[in-house]
Amino acid sequence: MSRRLTARPVALARTAKGRTLPQMLRDNARDMADTVAIRSKRAGLWRAITWAALDTRVRRTAAGLAALGLGPGQTLCLISENREEAWITEMAAISLGAVAVSVYPDASAGELAYVLDHSRAVMVLTEDQEQVDKLLAAPAAAPGVRKILFVEPQGLWHYADPRLVDLARVPSDDGLDEIAARIEAGRQSDIAVYCYTSGTTGKPKAAMLDHAFILDNAYRLMGALGIEPCGRYLSYISPAWAAEQFFGFGLPLLAPLVVHFAEKPETVQADLREIGPDFLMFTPRQWEMQASDVEARMMDAAPWRQRLYHWGLARGHDRAAGRGGIWQRAVTWPLADQLVLKGVRDLLGLTRAKAVLSGGSGLSAELFARYRAFGVPLGNLYGSSELGLVATHRKGDMDPETMGELMPSDPTLAPPIEAWVDETGQLRLKGLAFSGYLDNPQASAEMGDGTQGYETGDAVRLDDSGALIFLDRAKDLRRLSTGAVYPPQFLENHLRAHAMVRDAIVIGDAARDRVVALVNIDMEIAGRFAERHGLAFGTFSELSQLPPVRAEIARAVAAVNARVDPGARIAGFANLPKELDADEEELTRSRKLRRGAIEAKYAALIDGLYCGADSVPLDIDVTYQDGRKSRLSARVAMNRTGEAAA
Repeated sequence: MSRRLTARPVALARTAKGRTLPQMLRDNARDMADTVAIRSKRAGLWRAITWAALDTRVRRTAAGLAALGLGPGQTLCLISENREEAWITEMAAISLGAVAVSVYPDASAGELAYVLDHSRAVMVLTEDQEQVDKLLAAPAAAPGVRKILFVEPQGLWHYADPRLVDLARVPSDDGLDEIAARIEAGRQSDIAVYCYTSGTTGKPKAAMLDHAFILDNAYRLMGALGIEPCGRYLSYISPAWAAEQFFGFGLPLLAPLVVHFAEKPETVQADLREIGPDFLMFTPRQWEMQASDVEARMMDAAPWRQRLYHWGLARGHDRAAGRGGIWQRAVTWPLADQLVLKGVRDLLGLTRAKAVLSGGSGLSAELFARYRAFGVPLGNLYGSSELGLVATHRKGDMDPETMGELMPSDPTLAPPIEAWVDETGQLRLKGLAFSGYLDNPQASAEMGDGTQGYETGDAVRLDDSGALIFLDRAKDLRRLSTGAVYPPQFLENHLRAHAMVRDAIVIGDAARDRVVALVNIDMEIAGRFAERHGLAFGTFSELSQLPPVRAEIARAVAAVNARVDPGARIAGFANLPKELDADEEELTRSRKLRRGAIEAKYAALIDGLYCGADSVPLDIDVTYQDGRKSRLSARVAMNRTGEAAA
């Protein structure tokens, strides 16, 4: 057995101390009554809610939910964008001893029906008419749902379903003493939330998270990142993802933080600039899209501005790496920051960021280096729904090849996390974990237990400094017929570092002698590239097959191939003629690749890459978000990189 690592303990003034989430809210309302807890933007204006007012709204909403029939142990489902009403309703349900489960706002009617049925939800909070329509289109689950609450009434005035209830009419002043008693009776071991896994290889499983687990993860963040009270946090990632339960609920209650809610998804970037958050969590795709937006803007800039940007970025790389003497430190770096980098940080809304994180899957070292050149302290975050947040970069520890150090645990809840790599190369962990999968004891047992260490399913290496180096999911490490082993996610992450690559999936197994890739281009970046070069196109399919666009992707592939052994290099690629889409089950709702579905759908392209064809005709069904279907026919070019089979 390899050496074991143990997380460094960190003593903080604030701990869970035996309390539940609603009990934390109660105590914050008592101790910080007039301090702002939540800020939301409505009609272009920010409005604030104090801790005392927030506690009152949660209790009145809980009383209303109880009057509608929600009780302890029952399930409330939420399908909404991040907004204060959803936060309050979830906390109200938890105050009653009920369980909250969130669904991604863009989930299909079928995905919503699965969660409603599996979680046995009796009540649903929807945001607007679109979500109500989606719910009513799921008749198989509808009989179990007794009430359908909605936040936005527009378009719902003539709906006749008797289960529909305007959330604004739910809060009640009756039964508040009973609500206070239920909050007082809550235990940390009570299940607060179900969080469904991504379901990349099958039906999603519902991880059961109790109060202790959520609050311990909040402590891990505070201890690892030095988060200070009353900092600003933008709630943007969906609460359907376990990470937002830790970031958006546990952390604001424990630290505490001021949670900000954007006006709507389309205004997030502008609202982010107004907030100037101290602390932020995005998925790799969101960081990649922000970086692509910067590149897209520079493509439209005047030549002298482009030269100035690249000069400033180069100085930023030098500063991040510590390369330079007295002149650079005293003159060149501050000048580059004032002329270029400060403006980029302002564009990103990260001028005051103290700790910003990327989690959910890997982000390439190239993008980490770019953000740090901007002066943004971007760090990795590693964890899972079942085991919580495990490792992250701490201040001054910014090696982009690692996932950082183990995070400290709340000493009132759990001993420090222990980690080691077993004989199969898989990371095992000891520490506070989830409460198992709902109605799936077999899957819960397969993870192991706290005595022998939980199985993470991740292939990880521990470096000499005690940092975790993530390789890939253990089941996703691939071996070719030549005997060469390669990590698909490593190749894909580095491909996505190129501004023109939105997504990529690499293919190759024991029946193949080389690696090939399917690439989903970024339409905005590729479109601007084509316009700058006078290239005509009418559709995404035509854009993806333009020779200069394919040449740009070939350069990205060549750069990635230079980072791996010859046997693991990409020998050919094809640009997909359509964007990968979660509505067609090509991606999960958190934008993770569904490898099996993609490989089956684009089997003709994969065969063409292996058989040496110059191009392949593709004829596939396309499903739109509203359920409509059409047929896409395209001829897709096969691109060879010159890397032969090992």
